[in-house]
Amino acid sequence: MRRSKAISAIALFASASLVLGACSSGTDSSGGSGANQQDAKPREIGGEDKVYKRPTVPDMGEITTVTEEGPHDYQNLIGTTNSAANLVATVAVQPSVYIGVVENGQFEQQIDGDLMESVKVTSKEPQTIEYKFQKAAVWEDGAPIGCKDIYLQFLVRGKETGKKYDSSTAGYEDIKEVKCSDDLKTATVVFEKPYADYRGLFSYTGNNSILPGHIWEKNAGVADVTKLTRTSPELMADKAIKAYTEAWLGFKPENAISGGPFKIQSADGRDEMVLVRNEKYWGPKTGPSKVTVRTNTNAQSASQQLQNKEVQSIDTQADGPTAIQLKSIPTVKLLAQGGQTYEHIDLNMSRPLFKDNPEIRKAIAMCIDRQAIVDNLVKDIDPNAKPLGNVLFMPNEVGYEDHYQGIGKDDPSDVAGAKKLLEDAGWKLGADGVYTKGATRAEFTLGYKTLDRRHKTWQLVSQKCKEAGIQINSGQKDKFNDDDLTASAFDAALFAWVGALSKSSSSENYLSKDKGGTANYNLYSNPQVDTLLQQANSNLDFAARTKQINEADKLMAADLHTIPLFQLPDMAATDASIGVCDASGKAGDVTYLNFQGGQTWNMWAWCKR
Repeated sequence: MRRSKAISAIALFASASLVLGACSSGTDSSGGSGANQQDAKPREIGGEDKVYKRPTVPDMGEITTVTEEGPHDYQNLIGTTNSAANLVATVAVQPSVYIGVVENGQFEQQIDGDLMESVKVTSKEPQTIEYKFQKAAVWEDGAPIGCKDIYLQFLVRGKETGKKYDSSTAGYEDIKEVKCSDDLKTATVVFEKPYADYRGLFSYTGNNSILPGHIWEKNAGVADVTKLTRTSPELMADKAIKAYTEAWLGFKPENAISGGPFKIQSADGRDEMVLVRNEKYWGPKTGPSKVTVRTNTNAQSASQQLQNKEVQSIDTQADGPTAIQLKSIPTVKLLAQGGQTYEHIDLNMSRPLFKDNPEIRKAIAMCIDRQAIVDNLVKDIDPNAKPLGNVLFMPNEVGYEDHYQGIGKDDPSDVAGAKKLLEDAGWKLGADGVYTKGATRAEFTLGYKTLDRRHKTWQLVSQKCKEAGIQINSGQKDKFNDDDLTASAFDAALFAWVGALSKSSSSENYLSKDKGGTANYNLYSNPQVDTLLQQANSNLDFAARTKQINEADKLMAADLHTIPLFQLPDMAATDASIGVCDASGKAGDVTYLNFQGGQTWNMWAWCKR
């Protein structure tokens, strides 16, 4: 899973569909976040997959879009950089075997038919997948896209190599071997044990994509990546590791090459990126000839830019006043819907305050008035929003159960209960209104990225918890997500996760660090949770898998290392003259896939209405 733009929910099982009332965009969602449900019958291992082919669309010229945080790294597959902010760039230039598609109001996982000739399960025992790439598929520099790129991911995401390469191992560590055809256009992947979410491997639908293996070879000083094994000394060399974890930071032209419909013309890593058509792309040309991506952290300012026609689309943090304003403008199409992102507070379990005092964790959860946070920050966007009760399922997913109702009264917060809990555990209320226990003081700093909604959340949280004798200081910083969060350099962190179309993508957030938790920034560890999540990743029984995932969530709710706040609505808007063309040339509304770049997930098909 990814930290979101200005922040980074978990979505669906591989091959399942999530029905959202506002997926067709329109002016506003009417169903709310809990109105519709995910398809309860995901396709089986080896089941026939739909194939997506990009339409041929009219040339619409140049467009400008606004995002709240600009793309900063081409390498988005490692824990230190993984962020939804990068997706605007990476989905345009990095290939993906499967892609998310909005079809008939559903989020679906389909094979990218422009990239792939076929994807077939040729054996279930052992599970074996044959990936055949289109002969014409090439990187921007003319090198073939194919097995070499698959093989690189297989190497660096093994059980041991994943630690060195700062990469999630979910699914990849279960691969026994990868066999390449002579022309490198076919990869045969053989698994040691079943992996239910295989469609999410090498794909955005599983928080993945494909990087150019030949560029890694050049930077690593390796002649042929397909000749290495996971135990090869060359793979463990500093030069090889840096070729993966450092060479692709930023957007160096010689490394950040395209294998998609667009290529990167320029990027400053913060304020502006320019994408233009990739002339080496073998599929249909894009609708826009040039896309300028600008950064604007202020939702109301971005809204004004859209109204003034300075830009053609905006993708901002969900903001009540902005949503109300945009709804009233006839020249704007607003998308506001319950999404796959959830806001939460993580407590750093390496800090003695939280590690050694479980009653403090529970008291914090009890004194936070989650209903007040929802009422103040979310209701204007999604009237049906409620405090979130699960970190592994969203309310509009099959399998959702509320495991956090018992942490305290949601309205009002249980201040009295929190104080009693602390006093029963030996904490004494000081003259300054803050509890202490020996030399330990009930005080910590909540870190969060500079963002109005986050600051308001801290104000609501700190006010109520101060009434319960807990001092929570503000740790607001512009670069909190990029620097402090990924380095686990915080007491507590307020941020969000963006999901993918595969449940296994949650593993990297909640598995112990030594079990593959590359994005486990708060250093939480529970062996029972590890076992349940690992078992679920290999479980092909939908109902049994759902139960295992919920059991893991129950354990985490009991540990209270993380406190879910709310499901964050997706919010974006476009000029009403902008649409998405299908193969017939008919233009529909722009849709939204936050695990795949937000509203720009299919900007290759954008056109003028």
